[in-house]
Amino acid sequence: MSYLEKRNVTIDLLRALTMAVMLMVNDFWSVSGIPHWMKHAAGNEDMLGFSDIVFPSFLFCVGLSIPYAISAMRRKGKSDGDVIRHILSRSFALILMGAFMCNYEQGIDPSIGYNRNIYCLLMAVAFFLVFNRYQQSGWLVRSLKVIGWVILLFLLITSRSPEGRTFYPYWWGILGLIGWAYLFCALVYALSKDDTPKIITWVLLFVICLCCTETAPYSFLQGHPILSMSRPNIVDLILSTLHIGNASSHLLVMSGVIFSSLYLKKTETFSFSKKAATTLVLGVVCIMLAFVFHQLFITSKIIGTLPWIFYTLGIDLILYVVLDWLVAKGKSGWLSCLKPAGTATLTCYIVPYLLYPLISMSAGWEWSQAIPEPFGIFKCIFFSAVCIAITWLFSQWSIRLKV
Repeated sequence: MSYLEKRNVTIDLLRALTMAVMLMVNDFWSVSGIPHWMKHAAGNEDMLGFSDIVFPSFLFCVGLSIPYAISAMRRKGKSDGDVIRHILSRSFALILMGAFMCNYEQGIDPSIGYNRNIYCLLMAVAFFLVFNRYQQSGWLVRSLKVIGWVILLFLLITSRSPEGRTFYPYWWGILGLIGWAYLFCALVYALSKDDTPKIITWVLLFVICLCCTETAPYSFLQGHPILSMSRPNIVDLILSTLHIGNASSHLLVMSGVIFSSLYLKKTETFSFSKKAATTLVLGVVCIMLAFVFHQLFITSKIIGTLPWIFYTLGIDLILYVVLDWLVAKGKSGWLSCLKPAGTATLTCYIVPYLLYPLISMSAGWEWSQAIPEPFGIFKCIFFSAVCIAITWLFSQWSIRLKV
């Protein structure tokens, strides 16, 4: 049996742990007293905050899963056309959801007849109606999907920001960024037919793009990038059209693809200790590269610099070894409570968009007002646990988002 035919439980655990932490840090806004080192660093701040390693870790997990997902489709007899249509469909769904979430974050002008909480609640319900993995088919399922699409269309047409701006993707949101990166990287992998030289070539191109675009500041050039062309220019036009930017998200996803499709294949016959040692060395090399590039770039998630990428990749690889050891030794059972976050990840991510408006509309009661500052972090941990528990409960009712 090929390594891609086996379910990689370690990837599930890494994704679950990442999602659990993401839910926690995404809830930091609702409390005060969170230490600075746990928050996101500011735009031009040379710092790797704890929150700054969560999103890149999730992008790495997205890349890890791509070879397994495409391999599974091909084992089922799916053609290349089927695979590409699946990639396009999944990317569209993620990008669409990200755009709706961006408009929620920008705020809603109450003069249109509904407020931000109503928008958020309708949006989340519509996502579940449209993208739920229904166990049956028929007129009822089709009707539910149509209702969901009608709600989204209603929000798209009627929503206005407090400044009066109509529906607009802004920065595409977390899901949107994942969608654009997934679209490019999954297509590269699918079309390369797991050809090692082609994949490595694409990665090198991503690195060059990352280092040379105008969004990559060099400290020794007083913050000016190598390609300091006046705007508009052809480089910006191409990168913006393909939604690549400085390719930081794409590089993180492609790193996961490489690790799954190339490294795991090469180490399939290795003993566990040899594979773990090799992975640890790769992690240390990434951290060393981050240190080297830190002499040229600041460490910034907002800008998406190379030190930020390599630091997080190094951390992820070391964490992968730890989780892989727990799985191999049968000691990962205590993490089973996080399983819904790893197997129904999208559902888990959307659950807060159901909870926040409901909490806010509950007679004006706010958790941030009810919990003293020293206990804020525990509230965020509890909120993450509640979201995972609701995700598990939804799965028992056959409610699970699948794109």
